[in-house]
Amino acid sequence: MALLHILMCLQQNMDLHLAAVHLNHGLRPEAGEEQSFVESYCTEAGVICYCRRVEVGDIAAREGKSLEEAGRDCRYEFFHEISTQLGGALIATAHHQDDRAEGVLLNLIRGTGIKGLRSIMPANGLIIRPLLALTREEILGCLKENAIPYCIDNSNYDPVFLRNRVRLGLLPLLKEEFNPGIAKGLNQLAELAAEENDWIEIHCDKCWGYTAAETDQGVMLRVPHLNEMHTAMRRRIIMRALAHFGGEAGWGMDDVAYVQALLSQTGSSKAIQLKKGVRVKKVYNELRFTEGEEKTAAFCYDVQVPGELHIKEAGQNLAFKIRERHSYQGGLHEILLDHDKLKEDKLVIRSREPGDYFYPAGMSGGKKLKEFFIDIKLPSDERDSVPILAGENGVIYAVIGYRIAQTALVGPDTERVLVVNVRSD
Repeated sequence: MALLHILMCLQQNMDLHLAAVHLNHGLRPEAGEEQSFVESYCTEAGVICYCRRVEVGDIAAREGKSLEEAGRDCRYEFFHEISTQLGGALIATAHHQDDRAEGVLLNLIRGTGIKGLRSIMPANGLIIRPLLALTREEILGCLKENAIPYCIDNSNYDPVFLRNRVRLGLLPLLKEEFNPGIAKGLNQLAELAAEENDWIEIHCDKCWGYTAAETDQGVMLRVPHLNEMHTAMRRRIIMRALAHFGGEAGWGMDDVAYVQALLSQTGSSKAIQLKKGVRVKKVYNELRFTEGEEKTAAFCYDVQVPGELHIKEAGQNLAFKIRERHSYQGGLHEILLDHDKLKEDKLVIRSREPGDYFYPAGMSGGKKLKEFFIDIKLPSDERDSVPILAGENGVIYAVIGYRIAQTALVGPDTERVLVVNVRSD
């Protein structure tokens, strides 16, 4: 109410166009009366007022959130909805100096970093907080001096909420026993943290530029670059990657620590599953952040020569034809195999199978297909989608896109070649 009064006083000189937005959380019996109070006041003052009622308790239960979190999410969702409706209007909230001090203490209790010590910011996107430099007592004085009516939200005195215990217990204790100006001191800490965080973020932007790549699937971080960073910067980069999925809210240092532990893991592919359905996988020199992971289903297609196949699991189109060796040299996107060495076998294109073994061209002896994939550093999550040209009896003639088998290699005595044209979707 003090904020509305102040902005109404400034409205003419600053050419402001005001609208009030009130969300009824449906949690207290008096909430309906408070909504009516706001609507009546705005009507008399000539201020447009947008009101809505939501059942925050039901939403919190359904989405597994606390009442505080669900209420905050609902409020700001409504604020931004009206802001958009009004063409991107600024959203002014009435947070004050004591609120910011409480926020610093809450984040300290939760084990925050420098970014959390900033607490409530004076401006954040479309949100502005014009009263952040004022204390609660100063605002109450403004209300009294100008005879502005207001309501008291009794839930602000309910000790079940941690913020209320900080406001009613911890902050007064610190003020009385340790520092009468504790709120001012905590606000100074928030300002210093904000400035230092800005400086760190400038350097974080630079590191992000050469360490990260955003893809359709999520985010990729380059492990060698992460390993070269100071631990503090590495944490920032990892948190920024996690924040790609629904913002920083909900992510903590435990999540960052889980991701950092992957950096020391050896092997072709190690993965962890985090909250929000986010999966982080270390694939050789990359950390890949994605939302879930779909395992490629096994596939097997009969090959017709001549003929064409669409391998949806691999995202490839294959075309098969036979040509005389002496008159055909092959072209771009084509692999050539000695057709006569295939022994008139019935050919299939299939995904890998347990125990697959073949004789890679250019190597002496055979090798398990799994070991071949490891040798060429093919990520494990990509191996199931690699098309294998094999005979019905299981003999592998080619690992499409990677290696022809010695058993199908074109040589001086080759008379006919099987040409496989490979194109991606």
